Amino acid sequence: MLNLWLGRAGSGKSDRIYEEISTLGDSSQQILIVPEHTSYRAEVELCRRGGDSVSRHAEVLSFRRLWARVQLRVGAGGAQSLDAGGRLLTLQRALKRLAPSLQVYRRASKKPAFLTEMVRLFEEFIAFEVQPEALLCASGTLQGSDALRLRDLSLLYTEYLAALNKQGLDQRDAMTLLTEYLDRSDYIAGKDLYFDGFSYFTRQEREVLAICMRRARSVTVTLLMDPERREEMFAPVELARSQLRRIAEEQHCRVAEQVFTPPDAGGMLAHAERWLFSNETRTAENDGSIRILEAGSID
Repeated sequence: MLNLWLGRAGSGKSDRIYEEISTLGDSSQQILIVPEHTSYRAEVELCRRGGDSVSRHAEVLSFRRLWARVQLRVGAGGAQSLDAGGRLLTLQRALKRLAPSLQVYRRASKKPAFLTEMVRLFEEFIAFEVQPEALLCASGTLQGSDALRLRDLSLLYTEYLAALNKQGLDQRDAMTLLTEYLDRSDYIAGKDLYFDGFSYFTRQEREVLAICMRRARSVTVTLLMDPERREEMFAPVELARSQLRRIAEEQHCRVAEQVFTPPDAGGMLAHAERWLFSNETRTAENDGSIRILEAGSID
């Protein structure tokens, strides 16, 4: 069962999650999955709402911490992995081997800042499952320095992936390993899963969600949007909503949507939150809660 909870900021979606986890109690096991940077705040809130015994049946994880749990369950804890420094050294070795073949990044490859940004870029490629062949194909549609830059990226990315998947080692990123091992483990089987605070999901994360829909008792996802208004600011969330519905259909999983309406709060701040980025024009008398200040200079 996939539950999609839709609503604007302050409409009570997150509050409902904590209430539901507290209500379910020991009758089931629950996992709240949030972005890494909000996990501490979510843990504090869960303990505050659920009381001293909540940790017996519920926990807060990020996607990476979910992999740590699954890793222990399937006995993959001995797999070798690279930290940030190891990935930088791996890319540096790849650059040294490819230097004679590079046309744009030959000189830049000696700068530490370049290596850091390149590793970050390749991690995004891996997260969205971009293949080196796609970069090489795209370079053929361009001309000049853009074509050469994509060609160099394709060569570097190919060499980097080959190093990460060298025989005898398992140095892939955590999300790749999670998608491979999650279905083998029984860690999420029969549990109620909640995903809160995400505005989009990478392709790897969507693969994890597909597995969750197959194995978990229920999956609940909150999405920050107003389903009654088609605003550009909600476009990425609307795309995530469509992707989740398509995944649920592929997994033969029922979908239920619930729209949360924020309380009818007055004041200028509430008015600005609702209409500032809207295509419609709505005016209201400023109650003094919003002021526009102009700096004397950019310094």
